[in-house]
Amino acid sequence: MRIVSANLQHGVPDPGGRPLLARAIEPLRALRADVWGFQELDHRRGRTRFADQGTQLATALDGELVWAPAKRVFIGGQANALVVRGEVVEREVVELAGEGERRVLVLAVVVVAGERWTVGTTHLALRPTVAREQVGEALSLLITRPGPWVLAGDLNLEPQDVAPIAEEHGFDLLAGPLTHSARRTPTRRIDHLLTRGCDVTASGVEELPVSDHLAIWADLEPAGA
Repeated sequence: MRIVSANLQHGVPDPGGRPLLARAIEPLRALRADVWGFQELDHRRGRTRFADQGTQLATALDGELVWAPAKRVFIGGQANALVVRGEVVEREVVELAGEGERRVLVLAVVVVAGERWTVGTTHLALRPTVAREQVGEALSLLITRPGPWVLAGDLNLEPQDVAPIAEEHGFDLLAGPLTHSARRTPTRRIDHLLTRGCDVTASGVEELPVSDHLAIWADLEPAGA
């Protein structure tokens, strides 16, 4: 299974200007993922011309949408989402504990190429003490479903903050290049993939024509396959 995670920042282009998510479609298709985890998607907001960005991506990527509203703004809002090219067996959206802006985990049990996985994506709090608690909560929720398990997302934490929490819950943290900010030389890696019960056979990052984050991707197979 190939998984891609990207904070798309509702399609804000580089270097600035009007948001246009459509610019990211072809680069995302080219990554040929089975599962995409997206953060910062808009739904019915004026700044993105009232688009339903989750449906737009699911249609373009030929996958099933698992939508997770996070922040409400007037008649619309901002969300995370999974797009799955496979069967979605189970889905859930969970509000994570913490102060400030509402943060959610979207998780799904999926079947890809005959293998069952539990995958989740999230966008965590800006305050590190809160985000660290939310990582632990998300991993605890994930492993209540069948493995192997994958958590992907913008965790707003550096690797040295995430690694001990991952280890405590039996997960491996994928290492790799810096991911933020893509509008200049990246100085931080705050976009992460955490895995348990599977092996990473290849991985990398990809610059998109939108957002100030690089997308991250990994090829996974069940442990011992």
